[in-house]
Amino acid sequence: MADLTCRALPFLAVAVVLASGGCASTDAAPADLYGTWEWMDTSGGIAGETRTAGPGDPRITVELKADGTAVFRRNGVEARTQRFRVVSEMSIYHGTEMPVLYYDEEDLGRVVQVFDGGTILTLSDNVYDGFSLRYRRVDSLGVGDSR
Repeated sequence: MADLTCRALPFLAVAVVLASGGCASTDAAPADLYGTWEWMDTSGGIAGETRTAGPGDPRITVELKADGTAVFRRNGVEARTQRFRVVSEMSIYHGTEMPVLYYDEEDLGRVVQVFDGGTILTLSDNVYDGFSLRYRRVDSLGVGDSR
């Protein structure tokens, strides 16, 4: 009986971790994450380059909804809808737990940081040499367009 208990213990531990959702909390999204955001720039990668939205570029927005739906639009036209979740995980940036956004069907989490009184959103790959995407909050497709 003791041999059976010793063999079953690792499986029981895995089952408990899986049932609890692992070590990640699913209610980690900051309240000011939700809303519509316009892409401003992307920076990072091995080369450390920055790509900024220019006057001739399409206007890319993402609406992050509290129900876990992300609606991506290109020049105001819906391009795709995707589910997402935000969990609390260890961040490579601060060495502490931070909110990390995962889009469904993607394995790479993005550290969520909202700055400037809720007007700037940064989603940074939680890996070294990853990319950071910056967005500015917009109330509707006509607000906040400086291009």
